Amino acid sequence: MVASFPQDESRLAERVCAPLALNRINLSFLAHVAGDREVLCMARPSGEAAFTLLRTRAEVEAAVHLQPGTDILSIYPHDKRPEIIGNFIRSLAQARVIIHGLASSPSAISAVLSSKRAKTAVRRLFEKFQFPAFASPEDFMAAQSPPEELVRKVVATYQEKVIKVYWIVPQPDLDLWGMNVSSTDILAGFADALQELGDLGWQIPFLVAIPGLGNREFLLSFSTAAGPREERGSEIRRILKKYLPDLRPMRLTPVAGIFLHGPHFGDRYGIAQTLMEALERAHVSLLALSCTISSISLIIRQHELAAAQLVLTNTFAAPVAAPVVGSRT
Repeated sequence: MVASFPQDESRLAERVCAPLALNRINLSFLAHVAGDREVLCMARPSGEAAFTLLRTRAEVEAAVHLQPGTDILSIYPHDKRPEIIGNFIRSLAQARVIIHGLASSPSAISAVLSSKRAKTAVRRLFEKFQFPAFASPEDFMAAQSPPEELVRKVVATYQEKVIKVYWIVPQPDLDLWGMNVSSTDILAGFADALQELGDLGWQIPFLVAIPGLGNREFLLSFSTAAGPREERGSEIRRILKKYLPDLRPMRLTPVAGIFLHGPHFGDRYGIAQTLMEALERAHVSLLALSCTISSISLIIRQHELAAAQLVLTNTFAAPVAAPVVGSRT
């Protein structure tokens, strides 16, 4: 589902997350960029109900689009390495899939794509990656359908009053880049840029990509961490211009990331609502958000990092991790 709402700071919590939580609808995937739009995914039985709910609550300026028959395809771990993320994106481009959304966590990169193209995409991934648990794409596909009653049992487990997470990890001194591209075809060029960043030893702690309604355009947002701020800014522009000469990337710096590990948002409704309401109480502006594979990643303004850490540690049951360094060891 792709949703586009008016530019209102409270819209994600009040108009998206709260209605879904109130109706006990679990989110499996959420990508968001401030002032623009969101991509949301939930289990198929809940998709139409969520679409009707959000469309009913939407204002005139808002637009909500339902894309049925989609799968979420993820690979992990990637250790924030651009070359792994780039190979994932390149595989999807070579499989000629229409990407309905990309989201990252510190360990995983996930794409929303048509169920009809999932097998083709998996075959492409097996050409570029080795998966020790699976000998072939067929073995992988055969292991992807757990019994429905098991899924319901797991979902029922995570309804504790105070949401538990394993760690809340801050990462200051990041850059946030944003680009509007005309179609997903250009993502192959972005994959080449990521490969060069990987060769330089850089990291990509955060990435989301969100299509416009009807896939007429694609919003790509990512953060980088490496070296002195001015040097990395000019280097990123050089690499992007090399592979994507027609694009005009925008840079916001400094920003900070906060990564919540293990909130099980795919198995428990209300986590995104709790998170967004906490940030609003602390008057923290959310620049971008990514939820996938049991982790939530936030990008905020750096001067609001302390306030965000405080409110999140008071809201979720979790220890606080030390800030992570920006370079790969």
